[in-house]
Amino acid sequence: MNTIQASGNYNFQQILNFFGLSHNPFPMAPDNTDFFISLHHDKVIAKLTQAVFARKGFMLLTGEIGLGKTTLSRRIIHILEQNHVEISLIFQSFYQGKNLLKEIIKDFGIQVNDTQQDISVLMTRLNTFLLEKNQTGTNCAIVIDDAQNLSIESLELIRMISNLEADREKLVQILLIGQPELMDILACHELRQLMSRVALIQHPAPLTKAEIANYLQFKLNRAGDCGKIILSSGAVHRLYKFTQGNIRSINILMDQALQNAFADQSRTIRARHIEKPDLKFESDSTRQEIPRLSALLIFIILIFTGMTAGSGYFLYTHRAAVKKEKIQHVLSDKKTATHETGNTTHITVKSAEHENTAISIPVTNFLSAYGLQNFSTRFHQALTLRNIDRIRDSIFSQTGLQLIKLPVLPDIAKKKFDILSQINPLTQKPEYYLFWKPVVQITQFYPKYHGKQIIELQKLLSRIHLYTFYIDGIVGQRLMKSIELLQKRNHLPETGFPDPETIFVLSCAAGQL
Repeated sequence: MNTIQASGNYNFQQILNFFGLSHNPFPMAPDNTDFFISLHHDKVIAKLTQAVFARKGFMLLTGEIGLGKTTLSRRIIHILEQNHVEISLIFQSFYQGKNLLKEIIKDFGIQVNDTQQDISVLMTRLNTFLLEKNQTGTNCAIVIDDAQNLSIESLELIRMISNLEADREKLVQILLIGQPELMDILACHELRQLMSRVALIQHPAPLTKAEIANYLQFKLNRAGDCGKIILSSGAVHRLYKFTQGNIRSINILMDQALQNAFADQSRTIRARHIEKPDLKFESDSTRQEIPRLSALLIFIILIFTGMTAGSGYFLYTHRAAVKKEKIQHVLSDKKTATHETGNTTHITVKSAEHENTAISIPVTNFLSAYGLQNFSTRFHQALTLRNIDRIRDSIFSQTGLQLIKLPVLPDIAKKKFDILSQINPLTQKPEYYLFWKPVVQITQFYPKYHGKQIIELQKLLSRIHLYTFYIDGIVGQRLMKSIELLQKRNHLPETGFPDPETIFVLSCAAGQL
């Protein structure tokens, strides 16, 4: 057995040799080669690439430090380049104003005089280039990393670029990547026109506890592990506790854990090898993201609806089969009104003062109908904060039940599912929630991808005559257009991506419930 001196006289290559690894599986720098793609990451990549292919114009990718934004962007760029999209990549955020415009032009391969200071001339050069590319059928995209460092002037310049069009089609697609502060900047009054042009916003999510275990195994295997390294459940639990799924934080602690296990001459990573960090990791700051997004939400409400921050109200519904005595003390409140229509009891909460009392029963009864009453508190919080992604993923991973949110409810769904509804504070229109077990799950979806899930998707679309082409299981423009048409008919976001809501309404239409 190897011995280690008390002085710690060893280097990392010794550690790699001990574990049989070819390289450090947990580097500090973004790892584009061995990038672990979670289900959420895959959806982000698919939605953003599809938005570029569909020429949606303006997109945002924002999130806290350490969640993999840069690596995600490199994946997106790789897919775009494979599909012959011309890309200008700006990763030096110190470029501002005219210099930023010059760098964009240069990265497209356009010759430009470094001494040229006239923005109008530079814009003309860029517009001419984009028109020529458009005439040949070539799509173009601008990707700017660390966009939170751009000045108001630079962002306004980006808006001017996004206005370039031909035949009502965007000549260039723009993806801004940045930390949550970018959303704060875009919420300012001066940039309201830019914010109104944003077609898609994506936020990378931290890894779940289950995904952390898969991530660790993936990274170790890619580094050459052949099953010799064992990860204890205690180590995974402790890692999740300290990092909350932040990838960069995981890498920092796992890098140290390998050293600690080596010091013990152990190929089993145990809980004691995961040291409590001395620093406050960036993942902790994700808790600040909700207030930031809430501030942006209030700003949008003030601009577009003139509402005050406290003027919203919620509408919750559940099936009339729920025993009425369970809600009698709610009905006794003078500020709560009920009425019955058909088979549904509606409870409208008009006062935020009594909101918690009123909504707890409908939410609990709704979840109880699906055997999910243990999720009542977290589900209620997610609804209140309008941030349901994490609780949706948690429920699905534990039960197989998928949460669906729809702006319009198919008739067949009203008959077969227990429904919960809530008023959207932006539109003042109801949103409908339900749970189901999906008949098909699309985990990967990007141009030229081939899989059995895509065959099932094509078959469902063909049953309702939206896809009349050859069923080959390959993602192509025809399939994406069919999905976009389905979404348009059902008042869903027209992304061309088969998200859970799209799959649900498709299954309803195809009689697959």
